[in-house]
Amino acid sequence: MKLFGKITVVAVVALALGACSSKEKLVLPEVQNTIKPQKVWQSKVGKGIGHYESGLKPAIVNDTVYAASRDGIVVAKNLSNGRTLWSFDLRNEGKSSLFSRFSSDTARIAGGVTFNDNKLYLGTEDGEVFALNAQDGQLLWRVPVKGEVLVSPAAGEGLVVVATTAGNLIALDPATGEQRWIFEDEQPALTIRGLSEPVIEAGGVLYGSGTGRVGVLIAERGYQAWEEAIATPQGSTDLSRLVDVDAKPIVIAGTLYTIAFNGELVAMELRSGRQLWKRDYASFRNMTVAGTTLYLVDSTGGIYAVDRRNGSEIWGQQGLQRHFLTGPTVYKDYLVVGDNKGNLHWLNRETGDFVARQSMDGSGFYNEPVANENYILVTSRNGELVLLQVP
Repeated sequence: MKLFGKITVVAVVALALGACSSKEKLVLPEVQNTIKPQKVWQSKVGKGIGHYESGLKPAIVNDTVYAASRDGIVVAKNLSNGRTLWSFDLRNEGKSSLFSRFSSDTARIAGGVTFNDNKLYLGTEDGEVFALNAQDGQLLWRVPVKGEVLVSPAAGEGLVVVATTAGNLIALDPATGEQRWIFEDEQPALTIRGLSEPVIEAGGVLYGSGTGRVGVLIAERGYQAWEEAIATPQGSTDLSRLVDVDAKPIVIAGTLYTIAFNGELVAMELRSGRQLWKRDYASFRNMTVAGTTLYLVDSTGGIYAVDRRNGSEIWGQQGLQRHFLTGPTVYKDYLVVGDNKGNLHWLNRETGDFVARQSMDGSGFYNEPVANENYILVTSRNGELVLLQVP
């Protein structure tokens, strides 16, 4: 395939995972349910994200759930019973984007929900960032930015930082939305349609890029502290040469953990970028950590537990290969992943064995569930919010 200019791949990974063979039917492994997750409540938020690739997911903050839909509905709900505390429709605020005439029925929210200092932050495919009052949903400000915002903004240390498909990291003032600085990164001609969520940590802004690189900016000014490659384009096909770093970086005790599509899982020293260890795993999904264990879903649907101290594999689960899974979420003694058919899979996080499967929403899951110490919250593509609990 000859490439003309910059092209973004929308569904290339899904096609690759599904291209096992038209004659081969994927079958879920048999599971004997040994636990019974209980539904606490269920609700619906707008039309969800539909069939779009979107980083939109809810947030649990103390006793409140904040959630949003692509069409523009933002809600706050009581965590224990699902009662709506407030609801706000961003479509009622009009649109400043040049492309708004093509999407008057939707606000095209794709990044969020991010909570910080009693504010909620969301970004849109039209290149806008919104800030709402988390107490009542009042719109505080809205500003245009260069490029689509497909993942949650980062907030902290007096900044809101958004990553855009144009390759920019943009720091905004959380009180006014005024731009503080912009960092422009080179983008390759061909990428997965996705971005790495930026992370603000220890005075730095951590980012991953479509060029297979990971870096840190000085938060105060936006100057680059360091940048290192964790993947290099290889192979003869466009798909094999994709090296996007789309997983959100994880920082624990001065160590940065990151992973690339067609790349490797790498542990790096946060201050310098010095590589501590690397292992042969590749992914575009967010990872998660509990204690000294790092959990990941690789690019083909393998699920792994890795010792974050040295990169040694603790266990691997291959039963859901090519089922197009979400990233993993740790909840109590379990690791939970969803798939694109609407199944929720529960694993013993110490052994990787399946302990339960729930058939949920036929529209499927795209983003990983969110959890706190008591509950786990899943969101389907059509906007169904379901809060679950295991005693």
